[in-house]
Amino acid sequence: MGLSSSSRERTAKAVRSVFLLGRHRPIVARGAAAILASFAALASAAPNAVVRDPVHDFGRVPHGEKIRHSFRVHNAGDAPLELTGARMSDSGMTSQMPPIILPGEDGSIAVEWSTGNAVGTLRGRVSVLTNDPASPEVPLVLQGKVYGPLDVDPFPAVFLSAFRDEDVRRELTFTSNQPSPVDLRLAASTGGHFRAALEPIVEGKTWRVTVRVEPGTAPGRYEESLRLQSDDPAIGAVRVPVHLFVKADLYADPDTFDFGEVPLERVRKQPGVLALLRQAVFVKKRRGGFHVRTVRSDVAALDLQTTPPSGESGSFEIFAGLRSDALQPGSLHGTVTIETDDPEFPILKIPVRGRIVEK
Repeated sequence: MGLSSSSRERTAKAVRSVFLLGRHRPIVARGAAAILASFAALASAAPNAVVRDPVHDFGRVPHGEKIRHSFRVHNAGDAPLELTGARMSDSGMTSQMPPIILPGEDGSIAVEWSTGNAVGTLRGRVSVLTNDPASPEVPLVLQGKVYGPLDVDPFPAVFLSAFRDEDVRRELTFTSNQPSPVDLRLAASTGGHFRAALEPIVEGKTWRVTVRVEPGTAPGRYEESLRLQSDDPAIGAVRVPVHLFVKADLYADPDTFDFGEVPLERVRKQPGVLALLRQAVFVKKRRGGFHVRTVRSDVAALDLQTTPPSGESGSFEIFAGLRSDALQPGSLHGTVTIETDDPEFPILKIPVRGRIVEK
């Protein structure tokens, strides 16, 4: 019986390995049986990639610095380990590696990461492609923090959710990484739905910014920003986004059913996909309970359910799914109307967005 194509390929690789590894595996001719036995043993040989420290923490480095690290890879197998390429998770990452690591030997994979376009806590991954049947991809990780001239904690943005006229505040801490004291002050802000105040914690080094909703702001979502200005040119002007959600005493969150683009052909082939597209909205009251009387929509393809289905509650969950028998190419835009027994908010209207496409 002849060898299969895969067996012939492995045998051919094994023969090539004989010449690569002559000093490790000398072949002595002992007749046809001995040669065939040697070939069979070589054909079953395989490399084994072992990385002793696959995760490297580079600590804390300034923005713009190049991070360099060499990962040691050991071939614990009995065939040459081939390194055929690498995939990088982030821009600015490069790698260099030897093409082959012989059995029992070590090799070095050098990774370099330019941080010119990165700041904050980083975790980059290099997937090294190998001929190891057990590990065709070997993951290597670089992680640490890249700091700029000014750190913002906990995050360089404000997310503030509050009921109408509720005094809720968010705080950010700004820390200068410059060697000398600097000046930092509040400059002009966009929008008029929040107030911001800045106070020094450590003069010339650390500041606290407090943000709260402007009293009297109507319920809704607002995308605004505040700006700080420094006399240090490395810091300059700093813009911080401010995301506000001012809630009425009875409100829906999220405030939209968004189905995105629904591929009709895929739904026909895999009806179970519709379960993954099901949307949910919570309808909540600030204090006390209420009843949901009816839930209806002008979008024919929607299947609506309410939990709890009846009775009084301070919170209801409205589910919106898509009915496969009613799907047609075109827009899903419309409204879900919720009728309640609350005298101040008897009707809530939630927009529906999406599109059915024939593909």
